[in-house]
Amino acid sequence: MDRVFPVPGGQLRVATRQELLPLERLLGFAARANPKRPFLFVSRVLGRHVPVRPSEMRASYRMLAEPLHHLPGPIWVMGMAETATGLGLGVADTIASEAGRDDVFAQHTTRFNGDEPPLLVFKESHSHAPVHLVRQPAPALRGALGGARSLVIVDDEVSTGRSVSALVRGLLARMPNVENVAFANLVDWLDSEQRALIGGELADCVGSRALDVIWHSLVEGAFTFNDDGQDDGARELPVNVVPRVAARGVRGDLGRSGLQMPACSRIDLDALNAIGRLPSGAEPVAVIGTGECAFEPFLLAEALEHAGYAVHLQCLSRSPARLGGAIAATLDCRDPYSEGVGYYLHNPPPREQFCIAVHEHPLTAPLTDDGRYWLHLLIPDGSSR
Repeated sequence: MDRVFPVPGGQLRVATRQELLPLERLLGFAARANPKRPFLFVSRVLGRHVPVRPSEMRASYRMLAEPLHHLPGPIWVMGMAETATGLGLGVADTIASEAGRDDVFAQHTTRFNGDEPPLLVFKESHSHAPVHLVRQPAPALRGALGGARSLVIVDDEVSTGRSVSALVRGLLARMPNVENVAFANLVDWLDSEQRALIGGELADCVGSRALDVIWHSLVEGAFTFNDDGQDDGARELPVNVVPRVAARGVRGDLGRSGLQMPACSRIDLDALNAIGRLPSGAEPVAVIGTGECAFEPFLLAEALEHAGYAVHLQCLSRSPARLGGAIAATLDCRDPYSEGVGYYLHNPPPREQFCIAVHEHPLTAPLTDDGRYWLHLLIPDGSSR
Protein backbone atom coordinates (compact mmCIF):
# COMPACT_ATOMS: atom_id res chain seq x y z
CA MET A 1 0.00 0.00 0.00
CA ASP A 2 1.39 3.39 -1.02
CA ARG A 3 0.90 6.42 1.22
CA VAL A 4 2.31 9.96 1.17
CA PHE A 5 3.15 11.87 4.34
CA PRO A 6 4.05 15.58 4.20
CA VAL A 7 6.87 16.73 6.47
CA PRO A 8 8.70 20.06 6.70
CA GLY A 9 10.89 20.30 3.60
CA GLY A 10 9.23 17.62 1.50
CA GLN A 11 7.17 14.46 1.34
CA LEU A 12 7.77 10.86 2.38
CA ARG A 13 6.22 8.24 0.13
CA VAL A 14 5.91 4.89 1.89
CA ALA A 15 5.01 1.54 0.34
CA THR A 16 4.58 -1.38 2.76
CA ARG A 17 4.82 -5.11 2.08
CA GLN A 18 3.95 -6.27 5.59
CA GLU A 19 2.27 -4.62 8.57
CA LEU A 20 2.09 -6.71 11.72
CA LEU A 21 1.06 -3.41 13.26
CA PRO A 22 -0.69 -0.79 11.12
CA LEU A 23 1.88 1.68 9.82
CA GLU A 24 0.17 4.74 11.30
CA ARG A 25 -0.02 3.03 14.70
CA LEU A 26 3.70 2.28 14.58
CA LEU A 27 5.12 5.44 12.99
CA GLY A 28 4.71 9.16 12.68
CA PHE A 29 6.73 11.28 10.29
CA ALA A 30 8.72 14.46 10.81
CA ALA A 31 11.89 16.31 9.81
CA ARG A 32 15.24 16.84 11.44
CA ALA A 33 18.09 19.33 11.09
CA ASN A 34 20.45 16.94 9.32
CA PRO A 35 21.44 17.42 5.67
CA LYS A 36 22.47 13.76 5.42
CA ARG A 37 18.91 12.68 6.19
CA PRO A 38 16.43 15.55 6.62
CA PHE A 39 13.40 13.37 7.46
CA LEU A 40 12.61 11.46 10.64
CA PHE A 41 10.61 8.34 11.36
CA VAL A 42 8.98 8.85 14.75
CA SER A 43 8.12 5.61 16.53
CA ARG A 44 4.82 5.56 18.40
CA VAL A 45 5.80 2.46 20.46
CA LEU A 46 9.42 3.18 21.36
CA GLY A 47 8.99 5.65 24.23
CA ARG A 48 11.49 8.13 22.81
CA HIS A 49 10.06 11.04 20.80
CA VAL A 50 6.43 10.27 21.69
CA PRO A 51 5.13 9.37 25.18
CA VAL A 52 4.02 5.72 25.31
CA ARG A 53 2.40 3.52 27.93
CA PRO A 54 4.83 0.85 29.18
CA SER A 55 2.30 -1.89 28.41
CA GLU A 56 2.29 -0.82 24.76
CA MET A 57 6.07 -0.91 24.72
CA ARG A 58 6.12 -4.37 26.28
CA ALA A 59 3.63 -5.54 23.64
CA SER A 60 6.02 -4.45 20.88
CA TYR A 61 8.89 -6.24 22.67
CA ARG A 62 6.78 -9.41 22.66
CA MET A 63 6.05 -9.11 18.96
CA LEU A 64 9.75 -8.79 18.18
CA ALA A 65 10.83 -11.45 20.67
CA GLU A 66 8.34 -14.23 19.94
CA PRO A 67 10.07 -15.68 16.82
CA LEU A 68 13.40 -15.65 18.68
CA HIS A 69 12.40 -17.79 21.69
CA HIS A 70 13.73 -20.95 20.03
CA LEU A 71 17.22 -19.69 19.18
CA PRO A 72 20.04 -21.81 20.62
CA GLY A 73 21.81 -20.26 23.56
CA PRO A 74 23.60 -18.49 24.87
CA ILE A 75 21.82 -15.61 23.11
CA TRP A 76 23.55 -12.24 22.95
CA VAL A 77 21.25 -9.31 22.11
CA MET A 78 22.70 -5.98 20.94
CA GLY A 79 20.59 -2.81 20.83
CA MET A 80 21.61 0.21 18.78
CA ALA A 81 22.27 3.56 20.44
CA GLU A 82 20.78 6.00 20.97
CA THR A 83 17.22 5.30 20.01
CA ALA A 84 17.09 1.52 20.51
CA THR A 85 19.04 1.10 23.75
CA GLY A 86 15.85 0.43 25.70
CA LEU A 87 14.31 -1.53 22.84
CA GLY A 88 17.22 -3.97 22.63
CA LEU A 89 17.31 -4.62 26.35
CA GLY A 90 13.53 -4.90 26.41
CA VAL A 91 13.48 -7.54 23.67
CA ALA A 92 16.18 -9.53 25.48
CA ASP A 93 14.32 -9.22 28.76
CA THR A 94 11.14 -10.47 27.11
CA ILE A 95 12.85 -13.47 25.49
CA ALA A 96 14.31 -14.49 28.85
CA SER A 97 11.19 -13.96 30.94
CA GLU A 98 8.60 -15.39 28.56
CA ALA A 99 10.70 -18.34 27.35
CA GLY A 100 11.91 -19.04 30.89
CA ARG A 101 15.56 -18.84 29.86
CA ASP A 102 18.65 -17.97 31.88
CA ASP A 103 21.03 -17.87 28.92
CA VAL A 104 20.00 -14.52 27.45
CA PHE A 105 22.40 -11.58 27.67
CA ALA A 106 22.04 -8.06 26.36
CA GLN A 107 24.18 -5.05 25.62
CA HIS A 108 23.79 -1.83 23.66
CA THR A 109 26.16 0.24 21.59
CA THR A 110 27.13 3.63 22.95
CA ARG A 111 28.53 7.00 21.95
CA PHE A 112 30.60 7.15 25.19
CA ASN A 113 34.08 5.80 25.89
CA GLY A 114 34.72 3.56 28.88
CA ASP A 115 37.75 2.97 31.07
CA GLU A 116 39.34 0.50 28.65
CA PRO A 117 39.62 0.35 24.85
CA PRO A 118 36.32 -0.59 23.21
CA LEU A 119 35.64 -4.03 21.84
CA LEU A 120 34.55 -2.52 18.54
CA VAL A 121 34.05 0.83 16.78
CA PHE A 122 31.82 1.34 13.74
CA LYS A 123 29.96 4.18 12.02
CA GLU A 124 26.36 5.03 11.19
CA SER A 125 26.99 7.36 8.29
CA HIS A 126 23.67 9.24 8.12
CA SER A 127 23.43 9.87 11.87
CA HIS A 128 23.93 13.21 13.61
CA ALA A 129 26.27 11.24 15.95
CA PRO A 130 27.88 8.72 13.58
CA VAL A 131 30.42 6.89 15.76
CA HIS A 132 29.23 3.85 17.73
CA LEU A 133 31.28 1.99 20.31
CA VAL A 134 30.78 -1.51 21.66
CA ARG A 135 32.32 -1.67 25.09
CA GLN A 136 34.13 -4.65 26.51
CA PRO A 137 31.57 -6.76 28.37
CA ALA A 138 31.83 -6.97 32.14
CA PRO A 139 34.37 -9.69 33.11
CA ALA A 140 31.64 -12.02 34.38
CA LEU A 141 29.90 -11.89 30.98
CA ARG A 142 32.83 -12.32 28.60
CA GLY A 143 32.45 -16.09 28.55
CA ALA A 144 28.83 -15.69 27.45
CA LEU A 145 29.87 -13.35 24.63
CA GLY A 146 32.55 -15.73 23.36
CA GLY A 147 30.30 -18.77 23.74
CA ALA A 148 27.12 -17.27 22.29
CA ARG A 149 25.47 -19.36 19.58
CA SER A 150 22.91 -16.73 18.62
CA LEU A 151 23.40 -13.00 18.01
CA VAL A 152 20.37 -10.70 17.85
CA ILE A 153 20.66 -7.11 16.57
CA VAL A 154 17.76 -4.85 17.59
CA ASP A 155 17.01 -1.41 16.16
CA ASP A 156 14.00 0.79 15.65
CA GLU A 157 14.62 0.81 11.90
CA VAL A 158 17.03 -0.48 9.30
CA SER A 159 17.29 1.50 6.06
CA THR A 160 20.51 0.59 4.22
CA GLY A 161 21.90 -2.14 6.46
CA ARG A 162 25.45 -0.82 6.22
CA SER A 163 25.75 0.03 9.92
CA VAL A 164 24.34 -3.25 11.24
CA SER A 165 26.40 -5.24 8.75
CA ALA A 166 29.57 -3.53 9.98
CA LEU A 167 28.54 -4.20 13.57
CA VAL A 168 27.81 -7.89 13.01
CA ARG A 169 30.97 -8.49 10.98
CA GLY A 170 33.00 -6.98 13.79
CA LEU A 171 31.21 -9.06 16.41
CA LEU A 172 31.49 -12.32 14.48
CA ALA A 173 35.27 -11.92 14.53
CA ARG A 174 35.01 -12.01 18.33
CA MET A 175 32.17 -14.55 18.66
CA PRO A 176 33.43 -17.78 17.08
CA ASN A 177 30.45 -19.94 18.05
CA VAL A 178 27.60 -17.95 16.52
CA GLU A 179 25.27 -20.11 14.39
CA ASN A 180 22.36 -17.68 14.03
CA VAL A 181 22.19 -13.94 13.40
CA ALA A 182 18.76 -12.37 13.81
CA PHE A 183 17.87 -8.78 12.88
CA ALA A 184 14.83 -7.58 14.82
CA ASN A 185 13.56 -4.14 13.83
CA LEU A 186 10.39 -2.21 14.36
CA VAL A 187 10.63 -1.15 10.70
CA ASP A 188 12.67 -2.77 7.91
CA TRP A 189 13.21 -0.75 4.73
CA LEU A 190 15.54 -3.26 3.03
CA ASP A 191 14.69 -5.12 -0.16
CA SER A 192 15.59 -8.73 -0.92
CA GLU A 193 18.79 -7.79 -2.75
CA GLN A 194 20.06 -5.75 0.19
CA ARG A 195 19.30 -8.60 2.59
CA ALA A 196 21.06 -11.09 0.34
CA LEU A 197 24.11 -8.82 0.14
CA ILE A 198 24.30 -8.58 3.94
CA GLY A 199 23.83 -12.32 4.26
CA GLY A 200 26.72 -12.89 1.84
CA GLU A 201 28.97 -10.49 3.77
CA LEU A 202 28.24 -12.33 7.01
CA ALA A 203 28.77 -15.75 5.42
CA ASP A 204 32.20 -14.59 4.24
CA CYS A 205 33.05 -13.77 7.87
CA VAL A 206 32.48 -17.31 9.11
CA GLY A 207 34.05 -19.19 6.22
CA SER A 208 32.85 -22.79 5.97
CA ARG A 209 30.78 -22.57 9.16
CA ALA A 210 27.01 -22.61 8.64
CA LEU A 211 25.25 -19.37 9.54
CA ASP A 212 21.49 -18.80 9.50
CA VAL A 213 20.36 -15.18 9.04
CA ILE A 214 16.87 -14.25 10.25
CA TRP A 215 14.98 -11.02 9.50
CA HIS A 216 11.98 -10.05 11.60
CA SER A 217 10.16 -6.72 11.81
CA LEU A 218 6.73 -5.29 12.55
CA VAL A 219 6.58 -3.35 9.28
CA GLU A 220 8.41 -4.03 6.01
CA GLY A 221 8.44 -1.68 3.08
CA ALA A 222 10.26 1.00 1.15
CA PHE A 223 10.28 4.77 1.15
CA THR A 224 11.38 7.72 -0.93
CA PHE A 225 11.83 11.31 0.18
CA ASN A 226 10.98 14.12 -2.22
CA ASP A 227 12.66 17.38 -1.24
CA ASP A 228 10.46 20.31 -2.16
CA GLY A 229 13.48 22.61 -2.49
CA GLN A 230 11.70 25.34 -0.53
CA ASP A 231 13.18 24.91 2.92
CA ASP A 232 16.77 25.63 3.97
CA GLY A 233 16.21 24.68 7.61
CA ALA A 234 17.77 21.22 7.30
CA ARG A 235 20.82 22.16 5.25
CA GLU A 236 23.32 22.37 8.12
CA LEU A 237 23.81 20.35 11.27
CA PRO A 238 23.43 22.50 14.39
CA VAL A 239 26.77 22.88 16.12
CA ASN A 240 25.40 21.61 19.42
CA VAL A 241 25.32 18.00 18.21
CA VAL A 242 29.11 17.98 17.83
CA PRO A 243 30.83 16.68 21.02
CA ARG A 244 33.23 19.20 22.49
CA VAL A 245 34.27 17.79 25.86
CA ALA A 246 34.50 14.37 27.46
CA ALA A 247 31.30 12.98 28.97
CA ARG A 248 31.08 12.28 32.68
CA GLY A 249 29.14 9.90 34.88
CA VAL A 250 28.57 7.29 32.15
CA ARG A 251 28.02 3.89 33.73
CA GLY A 252 28.58 0.43 32.34
CA ASP A 253 26.22 -1.50 34.62
CA LEU A 254 23.02 -0.35 32.90
CA GLY A 255 23.65 -2.09 29.59
CA ARG A 256 26.78 -0.67 27.99
CA SER A 257 28.88 -3.49 29.47
CA GLY A 258 26.20 -6.14 29.25
CA LEU A 259 23.43 -7.53 31.44
CA GLN A 260 22.05 -10.98 32.10
CA MET A 261 18.30 -11.19 31.60
CA PRO A 262 15.58 -11.13 32.83
CA ALA A 263 15.91 -7.84 34.69
CA CYS A 264 14.08 -6.11 37.51
CA SER A 265 13.92 -2.45 38.42
CA ARG A 266 16.50 -1.15 40.89
CA ILE A 267 14.11 1.57 42.02
CA ASP A 268 11.85 0.61 44.92
CA LEU A 269 8.39 2.13 44.60
CA ASP A 270 7.89 2.48 48.36
CA ALA A 271 11.17 4.38 48.68
CA LEU A 272 10.26 6.48 45.64
CA ASN A 273 6.89 7.36 47.16
CA ALA A 274 8.58 8.43 50.39
CA ILE A 275 11.01 10.65 48.50
CA GLY A 276 8.77 12.02 45.80
CA ARG A 277 5.25 11.91 47.28
CA LEU A 278 3.74 10.25 44.22
CA PRO A 279 0.31 11.48 43.18
CA SER A 280 -2.79 9.33 43.20
CA GLY A 281 -3.12 6.70 40.51
CA ALA A 282 -5.69 8.81 38.70
CA GLU A 283 -3.22 11.64 38.10
CA PRO A 284 -1.04 11.17 34.99
CA VAL A 285 2.66 10.53 35.60
CA ALA A 286 5.46 10.92 33.04
CA VAL A 287 8.74 9.01 33.39
CA ILE A 288 11.59 10.68 31.50
CA GLY A 289 14.67 8.73 30.46
CA THR A 290 17.94 10.47 29.62
CA GLY A 291 19.65 9.71 26.33
CA GLU A 292 21.01 6.18 26.26
CA CYS A 293 19.59 5.57 29.74
CA ALA A 294 16.21 4.21 28.63
CA PHE A 295 15.68 0.66 29.93
CA GLU A 296 15.77 1.33 33.67
CA PRO A 297 13.26 4.20 33.20
CA PHE A 298 11.06 1.73 31.29
CA LEU A 299 11.22 -0.77 34.16
CA LEU A 300 10.23 1.96 36.59
CA ALA A 301 7.36 3.09 34.38
CA GLU A 302 6.19 -0.51 33.98
CA ALA A 303 6.26 -1.03 37.75
CA LEU A 304 4.25 2.15 38.25
CA GLU A 305 1.71 1.02 35.66
CA HIS A 306 1.40 -2.36 37.37
CA ALA A 307 0.78 -0.48 40.63
CA GLY A 308 -2.17 1.33 39.04
CA TYR A 309 -0.64 4.60 37.88
CA ALA A 310 -1.57 6.27 34.59
CA VAL A 311 2.00 6.50 33.31
CA HIS A 312 3.76 7.22 30.04
CA LEU A 313 7.46 7.00 29.19
CA GLN A 314 9.57 9.14 26.90
CA CYS A 315 13.27 9.95 26.71
CA LEU A 316 15.58 12.86 26.08
CA SER A 317 17.28 12.57 22.71
CA ARG A 318 20.25 14.03 20.89
CA SER A 319 18.24 13.92 17.65
CA PRO A 320 17.77 17.49 16.36
CA ALA A 321 14.15 17.06 15.26
CA ARG A 322 12.31 20.00 13.77
CA LEU A 323 8.80 21.16 14.53
CA GLY A 324 6.09 19.82 12.26
CA GLY A 325 4.48 16.51 11.47
CA ALA A 326 4.80 14.13 14.43
CA ILE A 327 6.86 16.65 16.44
CA ALA A 328 4.35 19.10 17.92
CA ALA A 329 6.73 20.73 20.40
CA THR A 330 10.32 20.45 21.61
CA LEU A 331 11.80 21.29 24.99
CA ASP A 332 15.51 22.13 25.03
CA CYS A 333 17.22 20.33 27.92
CA ARG A 334 20.59 20.45 29.58
CA ASP A 335 23.12 17.85 28.52
CA PRO A 336 22.94 15.24 31.33
CA TYR A 337 26.49 14.06 30.56
CA SER A 338 28.24 17.44 30.30
CA GLU A 339 29.79 16.52 26.95
CA GLY A 340 28.68 19.69 25.22
CA VAL A 341 25.94 18.48 22.88
CA GLY A 342 22.27 19.36 22.55
CA TYR A 343 19.55 17.28 24.22
CA TYR A 344 15.86 17.64 23.56
CA LEU A 345 12.55 16.30 24.86
CA HIS A 346 10.26 16.11 21.87
CA ASN A 347 6.49 16.26 22.46
CA PRO A 348 7.03 17.03 26.17
CA PRO A 349 4.28 16.49 28.74
CA PRO A 350 2.19 19.46 29.91
CA ARG A 351 4.01 21.82 32.25
CA GLU A 352 1.79 20.89 35.20
CA GLN A 353 2.19 17.10 34.82
CA PHE A 354 4.10 15.16 37.49
CA CYS A 355 7.37 14.01 35.89
CA ILE A 356 10.10 11.69 37.14
CA ALA A 357 13.42 12.22 35.37
CA VAL A 358 15.58 9.09 35.71
CA HIS A 359 19.34 9.46 35.29
CA GLU A 360 22.46 7.42 35.91
CA HIS A 361 24.67 9.87 37.80
CA PRO A 362 24.11 12.93 40.01
CA LEU A 363 23.26 16.02 37.98
CA THR A 364 24.81 19.41 38.56
CA ALA A 365 21.55 21.21 37.64
CA PRO A 366 17.96 20.35 36.71
CA LEU A 367 17.45 19.13 33.15
CA THR A 368 15.17 22.07 32.36
CA ASP A 369 15.28 25.69 33.41
CA ASP A 370 11.83 26.81 32.25
CA GLY A 371 10.24 26.55 35.67
CA ARG A 372 8.95 22.98 35.42
CA TYR A 373 9.16 20.76 38.47
CA TRP A 374 10.63 17.34 37.76
CA LEU A 375 11.46 14.80 40.44
CA HIS A 376 15.06 13.84 39.62
CA LEU A 377 15.77 10.22 40.44
CA LEU A 378 19.22 8.60 40.48
CA ILE A 379 19.41 4.91 39.60
CA PRO A 380 21.08 2.98 42.44
CA ASP A 381 24.45 1.41 41.77
CA GLY A 382 24.52 -2.17 40.61
CA SER A 383 26.64 -4.67 38.71
CA SER A 384 26.09 -7.16 35.91
CA ARG A 385 24.81 -10.46 37.10
